[in-house]
Amino acid sequence: MSNLVNQFSANLSKLSHAEKHIFYYIDSNINKAKNQSLTAMAESNNVSTTTIVRMCNKLGLSGFSELKYLLKNLDTTLVQKDNDYLENIKNSVSSSLSNLNMNTINNLVQLINTSTKIIIISVGLSKPMGEYFSKLLMQSNKGSFYIYESHIIDLIDKSADKNDLIIFISNSGETETLLKVAEKLSYRNFKTAAIVNSPDSTLSKLVQIPINSYSEKSNLSGYDITPRSTLLLIIDIIFGIYINSKK
Repeated sequence: MSNLVNQFSANLSKLSHAEKHIFYYIDSNINKAKNQSLTAMAESNNVSTTTIVRMCNKLGLSGFSELKYLLKNLDTTLVQKDNDYLENIKNSVSSSLSNLNMNTINNLVQLINTSTKIIIISVGLSKPMGEYFSKLLMQSNKGSFYIYESHIIDLIDKSADKNDLIIFISNSGETETLLKVAEKLSYRNFKTAAIVNSPDSTLSKLVQIPINSYSEKSNLSGYDITPRSTLLLIIDIIFGIYINSKK
């Protein structure tokens, strides 16, 4: 998912067909769009300037000028060299481990032990991590499955039991689909936890047990290349401690 799409994902459903056409044109032509005037962009896409301004407003922007400012600053954290990216990963792993709260990890492991089954929710690029964690638990004979379809996620409060533990896995901790269901579960007193790649995220505040790793945010040519490896690192640590607790 590109950085632009990620930034406006919560508002994309508000756009009309013509407005989405403009948005994805910009997403596919970032460098060209940065330098286009409102009139030039409208002509390139055979739409009116009003359509573009309306798209900006539906995305939560004040107008075309704010969109142009955002595009020009989209790559302010651009990775210049491969070595820089390697250093980024090293720093992210080091920061995640040094700030890991073992009491919180142990509390989560205790919940895993006492829960009837574990339901793991992850979407987008975090989806494979949900599958990975679920299969780790299944191989230790712990009832577990993962969910990534939004229509099933929305109904989780009706299909889950109060003795189940629901774990969210998210890079940003700001994905609208996850936030809505996490808030609903919190009001209904389900057992919830989250493994999030961003400290102080909204998702972390909506669950009973938040476990936060950390990755330096990185963008390249409009694409989010923030390392997700720290999430897998935390999952491996949780599973290792869980297995040890079963001895």
